[in-house]
Amino acid sequence: MKNRISIIIFSLLFSILIWGSVTLSEQFFSSMDFKLKVVNQPAGYTTGVLNPEKISIKLKAKGWQLLTLNLTSPKEYYVSADNDSGLILTNPLDDINENSWISAGINVTDLNPKQVSFNVEKIKFKRLKIEAETELTFSDGFGLATPIGVFPDSVLVAGPSGILDKISSIKTKVVQLSSLDNKTKIVAEIEEPTGFQLERNIVELTFDIQRIVEKSFDEVKVIIHDVPDDRNVVLIPNTIICSLRGGINILGKINANEISASINYRDIVYDTLGSVQPEIIIPNNTQLVFIKPVRLNYIIKKFE
Repeated sequence: MKNRISIIIFSLLFSILIWGSVTLSEQFFSSMDFKLKVVNQPAGYTTGVLNPEKISIKLKAKGWQLLTLNLTSPKEYYVSADNDSGLILTNPLDDINENSWISAGINVTDLNPKQVSFNVEKIKFKRLKIEAETELTFSDGFGLATPIGVFPDSVLVAGPSGILDKISSIKTKVVQLSSLDNKTKIVAEIEEPTGFQLERNIVELTFDIQRIVEKSFDEVKVIIHDVPDDRNVVLIPNTIICSLRGGINILGKINANEISASINYRDIVYDTLGSVQPEIIIPNNTQLVFIKPVRLNYIIKKFE
């Protein structure tokens, strides 16, 4: 009984194999998208933006050839700069010979669009700041306590001068992390724009995840700046309460002396309400939740 089942399975698989071989040997039509890539640029030159960046190609070939192309990643179609520079307009149909993947038996029946443009420019070197591109979610009550750490924080880039002159930073590929509740380090890839070369393509990202809490600081003294020698200003009251939000490890080390509350005498002179609001400077990596009271009354005394 087992032998009969084995024979049936073998026969079925053999039949499928024969059918597949016959089918894949037949001619088929297919439409595929290819990423454009410029070749044959002058030494010391590169290409930035291509318009468009992709091209749609209609092909006629045997089934197994089309299957091989579909499995190839990435699919690229080369267009030639013909060792020229500046703005170049070309018909990609003229560059079929640049694409060795178009082998015997593969026929290009149509290309769309019929014209592509690109700018061949001198290569320029510039150091760019690296910015982390992220999509983060946190466990309840947790969050980023400090800005995301990027190491190294910059990268030397070679690219088209016309583009490099306009930018000062480059981003990582999007990093997605979820349910974060403790300090995390990961390696991220840098997004490499078309026509760019980077001295390195990875960076280390550090996420300082802490429980986010609030803490109140009483008796924060308000200082008045630039009071004339013949004037004295009395604030009512002269202290405030501040509430800050931040990581538990950060707030735990902060005291009221690290919070600055001040008023400039000029603001009192120009005040029309009879009260003024102090300017608050808080420690790094904290957020001001509220101050109390928001506005302070004052009395100005003049010395005789």
